Amino acid sequence: MNVLIIYAHPNPESFNAAICDAVEKEFISKEFQVRKRDLYQMKFDPILTEDDYTSFYQDKIPADIQAEQREIIWADILVFVFPTWWIGMPAILKGYFDRVFTNGFAFRYADEGPEGLLKEKQALIFQTTGQPEKLLKPPQLTMAMQTAFDIGIMNFCGIETLAHKFIYSVQYVDEETRQMILQEVREVVEMIGKTQ
Repeated sequence: MNVLIIYAHPNPESFNAAICDAVEKEFISKEFQVRKRDLYQMKFDPILTEDDYTSFYQDKIPADIQAEQREIIWADILVFVFPTWWIGMPAILKGYFDRVFTNGFAFRYADEGPEGLLKEKQALIFQTTGQPEKLLKPPQLTMAMQTAFDIGIMNFCGIETLAHKFIYSVQYVDEETRQMILQEVREVVEMIGKTQ
């Protein structure tokens, strides 16, 4: 199977980078084919311009977006690794969805309503946050973020979410706890991945 990791953190030394590395190595150990799109390293342009928007509706997809769509077509499993900023994803990742998951590629509108076009694909999400679980769960902020991502984007495009793992208090945990978290990340991949 083919795995595409979409990674959105500007610091290559971040804990998100360690999570991304653990995911990549675990899938490779399962003999999956793995590719990674590091949005910050790529300097991915997240801004949907009027020209882009008009082009999409004329079936004239810009070359940089066609390249990203080819990567998604190639993948069986999409893995997203990103931090929580302002109770959501970083702007670069939101812009990735705005520009890459276009009408006619990721979804279309039919007489019965929207239809997801990426139905053969599955997703795995690792989302970090600096806040502790006890502050996010009672007001249902974790649930709101999960619903927005898993239902509002993935399900809307026909993608099945296999797991959405929140990782809390990342700035404040010690090295031993970080290693335990990375082991949990590997176990999530282990649960999903089987040698093909």
